[in-house]
Parts: sequence; structure tokens; C-alpha cells
Amino acid sequence: MSSVGVFRKVEKDGKPFFVYTLTQTNNPTSSSEAAIDSGGNTLPLQPLFFCPRARIKFLKPRLKIDDDDDDGDGDGDGDGYLPLNSSPHFPNKRIVYQQDESLLDCNRQQICKLPVVPILWCNNEEPDCEQFECGACQSSRFSTSYYAYLKCEKVFHKECVESPLKIRHPSHPFHSLQLYSHYPFFVDCICCDETGTPADGIAMSYHCVTCDWIMHPICSMKPVPIVIDHPKSHPHPLNFFPRQASLACNICGLIKKFHPTYICVQCVFVAHRDCIGFPHVIRISRHHHRISFISSLPSGIWSCRVCRQKVDNNYGAYSCNKCDAYFVHSGCALHKKVWDGKDLNGVSEEDDIIDDGEPFKRIDDGIILHPSHSHHMRLEISRVYDENNSCRGCTFPIYEGKFYSCMECNFILHEICAHAPRMKRHPFFPHPLRLNFGTKGYGSGELVGLAYCRACSFPGNGFAYESADHSSGFTLDLTCASITEPFEYPGHQHPLFIAWYPDPKPVRCQLCKHKSYYPKLDCMECEYIICTKCATLPYKVRYKHDSHFLTICDGKEATDQPDWCEICESKIEVQEEEDELREVSLIESQRFYECSDCCTTLHVRCLLGKNIYLTPDKTLRFKRAKYQIILNSFPSRPFCSGCQRRCPLRMVFKGFDTTFCSLECIPNRVWW
Repeated sequence: MSSVGVFRKVEKDGKPFFVYTLTQTNNPTSSSEAAIDSGGNTLPLQPLFFCPRARIKFLKPRLKIDDDDDDGDGDGDGDGYLPLNSSPHFPNKRIVYQQDESLLDCNRQQICKLPVVPILWCNNEEPDCEQFECGACQSSRFSTSYYAYLKCEKVFHKECVESPLKIRHPSHPFHSLQLYSHYPFFVDCICCDETGTPADGIAMSYHCVTCDWIMHPICSMKPVPIVIDHPKSHPHPLNFFPRQASLACNICGLIKKFHPTYICVQCVFVAHRDCIGFPHVIRISRHHHRISFISSLPSGIWSCRVCRQKVDNNYGAYSCNKCDAYFVHSGCALHKKVWDGKDLNGVSEEDDIIDDGEPFKRIDDGIILHPSHSHHMRLEISRVYDENNSCRGCTFPIYEGKFYSCMECNFILHEICAHAPRMKRHPFFPHPLRLNFGTKGYGSGELVGLAYCRACSFPGNGFAYESADHSSGFTLDLTCASITEPFEYPGHQHPLFIAWYPDPKPVRCQLCKHKSYYPKLDCMECEYIICTKCATLPYKVRYKHDSHFLTICDGKEATDQPDWCEICESKIEVQEEEDELREVSLIESQRFYECSDCCTTLHVRCLLGKNIYLTPDKTLRFKRAKYQIILNSFPSRPFCSGCQRRCPLRMVFKGFDTTFCSLECIPNRVWW
């Protein structure tokens, strides 16, 4: 008989709840198995359970994606889902190991030879779960009980271990939920809105085939309160209402078809369970002031400053008390990509100040001591272009304008890079960022590592902003950190704003034609959208053999049909139509720099290099080896040990008796 989980109405602390119970089970242990308590009474043993990894991997056929399986035979639904067919209970050992070949195979794999057992802090209401990671769903979400398998030393949520084959959930009373194994494919749980990253790339979730949604086991077995009394959210008690397909939440203004919903009949008030207890004062990454929740908007037509869509005046939203007409959808404001998770109600605004001074020490008029360097630096104005002089902050050459130059060595910083604040907030990240200068000191031979920017994915060794608590690994190079809203891009007539995609969605950039998940900037007045890689490239550059500025463009923007690149001496080919099947990287795209006065054309990669955010005169630790980054100023172009070609690019990477023209040419392991 298959195990079926249902919810029953019970009283907990004087309040009604729907609580999960198991109504039907296979016999979990042999009838002869019993325990004796201290009084001599015979007690049945607690049920024994399989390791959930074994249920996924060995107690059924391996998961296969069969797009042709739409005949309803139960072998799969054609979308990578396969129903589990084994009970969570561990049967009598004598029967299992003699008759079940799948478990014999499981034993040969040294998985689940013994059942999982409760661990010492089982049923602890407040465990220290900071280091906990479930071996089945690989999430660290809180659960009141846990199991462990002593052989592999993995720990599992109680819900992931005891999950029955079917469950009847109060939020979805019309269909039973079947336990399936599947590949994630960015499928979110309707309760926690999170995508699991399960072991071996296979998830275990409850799935409704009719309604096409999933629920994680740990979410599906949580008690569901029937009545919620939360005076901050609403003055009257709110009652659970399972049939919510057409009801919009008064707090977030959205209709979430299967999300647990509560109503107040007296006030005609509707609220999602996750919206109850919402914070009233918060700070988001898209605005420099705090924003507060209001139940309704003033008359007028308003748009959300995050997603740029219309805000309904009849529902709640967040607004800024210091700025006129600044409103944000509740769902957008509380999204984990925007909000830092802190309720600032009652917290002094003085705590919002993270940096209130110059990032350097001013020695004299035009002379400073920057924390990234040990010598004094003097403010100068660029008069003659020298491609060998690069800013150590953004790593680009000094094309024009003011810059700080070291009075004792060749250390240089753009004036704007020298003024980069030590701490800042940025729209790409909800938490404060701290500026990292890399190595300190001067001269050549500094040993550095690489930091990969989360906005453009380029590796760099210049200045970069990192998460202040170092917990997320978020890194933003100095150039991408300069992006603000609205963003004025010289190549477009309208201001650009950061595109809002709460769910992963690859979008194609109109300039480099690359379709990626990286942040984008789009126009609200036309269908213009570009990626951060293209937006942060220098729009105008200098070339040592041309006295004018060169402007970046593509074939449509060029004054004449481009001919040859003067550095690599190869033809510049302009792609007439987008190739949907080909992923094009920025450095390999058909964009180029052009001087309309001299008809000079240069590939972006040839002028700036493939690794545009690396500075020379550094020793780089990369792929378990060390390489010197040096300028390609040799009388003849060096020969690359990787691509077996001459190196035409601006910099080369010198190892022991080897030379590489880019990081992509360096193999995973180099033997000297």
C-alpha cells in the first residue's frame, strides 16, 4: 500500500493548524522487532527510513528526459519528471538484501547499507544550522528535525527523508501531489520561490502534473495556520482560504494562483502568507533613501522604479518620503536581489551612512596619499597619449583629462578612480560593498590573483568592490561599479535603466549579439537593450598611430564599409543578420573602433586586448602557475605556446620558457 500524506486540523498552543500526518504506510519494520523500556514494557521500534539519495538513484529507473513520452503510460511526462515508486520506509533487512536487487546494487555502491537515523539535535526548535546542508536538496533551510546517514556522514531534513509518495495539501485541495525526481531546469517552488541545487543534479519535489507546479518536501510538510492574527499587517484575524485563483493580494497586488492565502471577510482584505508581517521601512539597492510601505497610492499614473511597470493605485506599495513620485511594487522592493532583508522601522537613519569622507589623505594642494599606494601622488593633466601608461584602478590607459601620478614610480590613477569611495551601495547588489585595492606597494613583480566581475564576467586585477562581509563572493570591478540609473550611454539618445528580470532569463544584447544572463540596460522609450560588457567599454579611445579619437561602432554605425584591422591585418567582417544559434563573446563580436577622419579601423580585441581589465607589471597566479604580465613591445611579435600563433595583442603572459597571448590560451596544467 502506498504512503499518503494528508493534513489534519489540530490545536497547537491554543491555535488551529493544518498539520501533516501519514495516514497509510507500508509496514516499516518486522513485526518481531520491538524495544523494551525501563519498566519492561514491549514497545514498537521507531520506523526506519531509506536515505533519500538512494530512493532517487537506485530504487527506480534512472531519470531520462524523453520528449516523446506523452502517451500517459506513467514512464515520464516528457519534461524530465519521473514519479518515485518506492516507500520512504526501510523494510525488514532479511527480506531486502535477499530479494531486492536494486538495494544489492545500492550496497555495492556503498550507499544506504543501513537506514538513516535521527541525530542528536533532532526536534530541537532552535538548532545551530549555519553549517548544515541537506544531502538531498542541498539547502540549509531550517527544519525542526534531521536525520543522518553515518556511512557517508550526510545530514538530511526530516521532511526529505520521510516524504511519502503522495500528499494532499491544504493549499491545493483538488489534486494530489505526486513525489517526482527531476532535473531543476530553474523550476521554482511555489512556496519559497527558490530553485534547489540537488546532489547529482537531480531534485526530489512534489509535482502537480495538471497545474504544472512543484513544491519542495520541506515546504510541503510545514504546518499551515488556519487563523493568523498579526495586528501590524491587519487589525482583524485572517482566515486561511485555499481557493484563491482570482484574488489579488492587498499588500503585493499580485495573484499567486497556488500560494497560501488569507482573507478578512469583514474588510474584504486579502494577503498571501509570505506578505503577512511585511516590513514597513526598508532600504533597497535601487534608491539612496529609505522607502516606506503605504496601503494605497495617490491618484495619478505611476510606474515602479525597479521594474518600470505600472503600479496599481488600489494596492500597497513602497514610496520615498523625500522624493516626489518614487514608488516601488511591494514584490519588487522585497525581492532578494534588491532588498537586504532588514526591517529598519525604529532604526536611526544615521546607520545608513557608510562613507562620509575622501578615500585618500590630502597632503597638499594637488598632492595626495592614496591607500592603494605607498608614495605621494601629484595631480596632472594628460597632454600626450602614451599607451603604456594605464590606470591601476580601472586598468584603462589615460586617454585625456586629469590623473594622479606617483612622484617616485609609474603608478597612475584617473582622478575619478582615485575618488572612488571606500564603501558604497550599488543597484546590482543589495548589501554594502567595500573597495579592494589588490596588492599594495609599488614597482613590478607584485603577486596578484584574479577577480571575476559579476556584472561583465571579465577577470581583472585592478580595483574592485566586494561584499563587505565576504559572505556572498560578489565582486564588481571599478568600471561596472560606475553604472548608475539613469545611465547615459553616448551611443543612444535616450537614458537607459537596469533591466529587471526577477527570474533567470537570457536576453540578447543589440550590440555584441550575445545572449546571456548578465545584467542588461534597456531603454523605456524604444526597444534598445545592451549588456554591461558593451556599456562599460570605452566609447572613445586613442591609438598610437592616429592623432584623433576612435569611436566604437558596428557595421550599421560605420561611416563607410569597414575594411581591415590595422593591428592583426585581418578583414573586419560585419554580420548582416543575428545568428540565433551562435553564442558570440564580446571580444569576438563584430564591433570595432573607427576614426572617421583617417579611416582607421581596429578590432576591439586588438586594441584593448582579450583580457581588458588586466594591468601589466604584475605577477599573476593562475591555474597553479605564475605568469608575468608584460606589454607586447618586442621588436617582433612573440609566439604563443597555446594557440601556436603570433601574439598581436597589447599584453602577453610570460611563464618559464613559455608565452601566451591571453588567459584563454593557457592550458589547465602547464608542465615546465
